[in-house]
Amino acid sequence: MLYLKSYIVQAKKAHMKKFLLVLTATILSSITYAQTIEELFNDGNFKDLVILAGQTDTLTGKRLYMTGYAWYRLEDDNKAIEYYDKAIANGFDGGQAHFYKGLSLQFSKRYEEAMKEVDIAIKDEPDNQEFVNEKGVIYYNEGAPDKALKVFEHAISLPKTFPEPYYWIARIYHEQEEFDKALAAFYIAADSLTSDNSYYIITLASIGQLEYTQTHNYRKSAKAYATAIAMNPKDYELYPKLMKPYNAAKEYAKADTIFEEMCVAYNNKELPEDDMKFGTVAVDEYEWNGHTIIVHKKLVKPKKDLDISYKVYLLNKTGDKVERTFLVEQTLENPDGVKHLLCEQEKTSAHITYPYGWKEDMVPLDDLKSAVGLVLDGKMKFGAASTY
Repeated sequence: MLYLKSYIVQAKKAHMKKFLLVLTATILSSITYAQTIEELFNDGNFKDLVILAGQTDTLTGKRLYMTGYAWYRLEDDNKAIEYYDKAIANGFDGGQAHFYKGLSLQFSKRYEEAMKEVDIAIKDEPDNQEFVNEKGVIYYNEGAPDKALKVFEHAISLPKTFPEPYYWIARIYHEQEEFDKALAAFYIAADSLTSDNSYYIITLASIGQLEYTQTHNYRKSAKAYATAIAMNPKDYELYPKLMKPYNAAKEYAKADTIFEEMCVAYNNKELPEDDMKFGTVAVDEYEWNGHTIIVHKKLVKPKKDLDISYKVYLLNKTGDKVERTFLVEQTLENPDGVKHLLCEQEKTSAHITYPYGWKEDMVPLDDLKSAVGLVLDGKMKFGAASTY
C-alpha cells in the first residue's frame, strides 16, 4: 500500500512537471508569435519570422516581401525568390522588391534574370546609388569589367547614399594593372566607405600592397596594413604583409614585434593552414638583378644543431620558380663561438656551408641580406659541401 501511494505521488509530480514544461513552452511561444511580422522584421528576428509566415494562410504583399527578405538573410535564395515573386504578384512591386529579387538571383548566378530585376528597380528609382551599383556588380560577375566600370562611374555621380562604387572602380583599375589610377581610387574609397563596410579592410590592404609594390612608399604601406590589422587583429594573413614594409623601411624592431605576435598565434594554432603546416612566414621581399628574393623566418626558435631559422628563396625572373635556396642553420659545436651559419640547399640535394656566420642569438636581417648578396655577386665562395 505504501508503495502504491509513493508511486501515485511520483506520478503526480511527473505529470505536474510535464504540465509546467508544456505551459512554459506555450507561454514562450505565445510571446514570440504575439509579435507581428513587422515587429520580427524590425528586430531582425528572421528565423521566427519565416516560421510565423509559414503558419499564416494570408499575407499582404508587404509581408510577403518581408518574408522573402528574411529568407535572403537566412541565405536561402530560392525561398527568397519565391516570396519576392508572391509579393510582386500581390501588388508590392516597387523597386525594393525587384532589387532584392535581383540580389538573390545574382547570388544564385542567374545573372541575366538578375539584370532584368535590377533594371526594373533602377527604372523605378533612377537615382538610387545602391541599385545602380548592383548593376555594375552583375556586369563584373559576368566578366564584363569595362561595362561594369562605366556603370560604377555613373553611380558615383548620383546622390551619395551608398559608397561601394568607389571600391569597385579601384578594384577594376587594379585588376587592369592601371596601378596609379587604382591607388588614387582606393584612397577615395577608404575616405568614402564606413569602417564597418565589408570592403573597408580589403581597401586598406590594397593600398598597403600598391604603396609597397608600386610607389615603394613603405611607411604609407605599413600604415595601411597596421590600420587594417587594428580593425581585425585575428586576420593573420595581413601580418606578413605588414612586416615586409617595416623591414623595407628598416624599422626592424616593429617588424620583430609583429613576428613575435605571429609566434604566439602559431603556438595557439590560430594561423592560416599553410603557415601552420610549414611553420614559416615571409618577413621580407626585395630585388636583386631582376630577380625577386623572399625571406622566410621560422616561427619556432632553433634548439638543436642544424635547426633552421631562415630560408631565403631566389626566384627566377618570371617569379614562378625557385632557383636557389639559402638557409641559416644553428651550429652548437663551432670553436669560434659562431651560433648560426649561412648555408645553401642545392637542387641536387648537395648542402653547402659558407664561411659566414653569426655569434648572436638573433640573426640581423640586413646582415643576412648582405651575406646572400655576397654569394650571388660571386664575392664569397662556399667553405664545405656535403650531400644528405
